[in-house]
Amino acid sequence: MSEVIEPLEQMCGTLIERKKALRAALSKLPRRKLGHFPTPLDKCERFSASLGGVSVWVKRDDCSGLAFGGNKTRQLQFVLGDALASGADVIIQGAASQSNHSRQVAAASAKLGVKCVLMPRQDKKASVVQGNALIARLFGAEIEPVPNDASMKEAKDRTAARLREAGHTPFVVGMGAERALTLAALAYIDALLEIVDEFEYRGEPLPTHIYTTSQGSTQAGLLAGARLLGLNIRVVGINPMDASNEAYVDVSAIEQQAIGAAALVGYSIELKPGDVENCTDFVAPGYGLPSPEGQEAIAMMARLEGMLFDPVYSGKGLSGMVGHIRSSVIPSGARVVFIHTGGLPALFSYSDEMLASGEA
Repeated sequence: MSEVIEPLEQMCGTLIERKKALRAALSKLPRRKLGHFPTPLDKCERFSASLGGVSVWVKRDDCSGLAFGGNKTRQLQFVLGDALASGADVIIQGAASQSNHSRQVAAASAKLGVKCVLMPRQDKKASVVQGNALIARLFGAEIEPVPNDASMKEAKDRTAARLREAGHTPFVVGMGAERALTLAALAYIDALLEIVDEFEYRGEPLPTHIYTTSQGSTQAGLLAGARLLGLNIRVVGINPMDASNEAYVDVSAIEQQAIGAAALVGYSIELKPGDVENCTDFVAPGYGLPSPEGQEAIAMMARLEGMLFDPVYSGKGLSGMVGHIRSSVIPSGARVVFIHTGGLPALFSYSDEMLASGEA
C-alpha cells in the first residue's frame, strides 16, 4: 500500500488553507440541500474497549435526515443538483428490492418535485412490500419491476430511452451511471472535511484509518479527499458484493471515480497500485444475505453503544472493520472512523434472519 503524504503541487499550503480551497471549489458546483449536515461523530468507548487497543468513532451518516438517512442523501445533493441543473425532469434508479439508494432517491425526488421511476429487482425480498420498498412507495415513486435474472443496466437504459421518446429528460443514477457515481464521490470529499473539522474542534489527533461499507463512490470520495488534503489516513472499503453481482465495480473503477471527483473540483491526483483497498472478504454468503460475522458485529454495536446497523450493507462493513481489528490488519493504537452509511429500514425485512442468528 502506498501512503499519502506528499503535498499536491496544485494545492499547497497548510491544512487550513487546503480545507478552505476545497470548500471553495465544492461551493461552485450545483448542490441541492437534502439533509442535515454535518452529521454527528460518536466516540464508541465501550465498543472500542471490547476489541482492545483501538479507538473507534462512528460518523453518523445514518442521521443525515432524509427518509431514515444514509450516505446516499449526502451524495444525492450533488448528483441531483447536477441533474436538475442540466434540465432533468425524471430520475431513474434500479437496484435490489430493498435498496437503500432507491429509498433515498424517491425521497429526494419528492422533496425536489421531480418525477422518480424506481426499478426494483424481483429478488427474494420482493414478495413482501416492507422496509425500503414500502417507504419508497410512500414518496410516490413509479415502480417498474425488473426480473431477477435481467440486466439492470439494460433495463434502465430502455426506460430512459422510452422517456426521452415521450419528451422527458431522464437522468439515470446508480450502477452504470458513471457521471452520477463520480458526482456521488464528491460528497465524501465534503464528509472528510467534516471529520477533520470535528477532530480539530475536539483537540484530538486525526484518525489513522477510515473504514466504510462501499461499492465505490463513498470510498472514492474519502480517498480523493485524503489525497487532496495531504493526510496520511488509510481509507478502506468493505464491499457488500463481489464480481458475481452486476453492480460490482473493481478497484480500477474506484480509482477512476476518485480521480474524477478530484477533477470536478479542479485538481489532478495520482493513485498507485494498492492505494485503493476495497475488500470483498466479508461478502459471504452473498449480496443481500446476512453473514454470521455481520450479525455478531451488529449485536455488538447494539448492546454496547445502542447503535443500529443493517445486515445487508452497513453491518457487513462493520464486520470487516471488526475482523481487521481482531486480525491486527488494523494495529493496536489505531484511531479508526467508521462511516455509518445507513440502511436501517432493511432491518425490518430481515427479522427472520436476525432472530435465527441468535444475536437478536
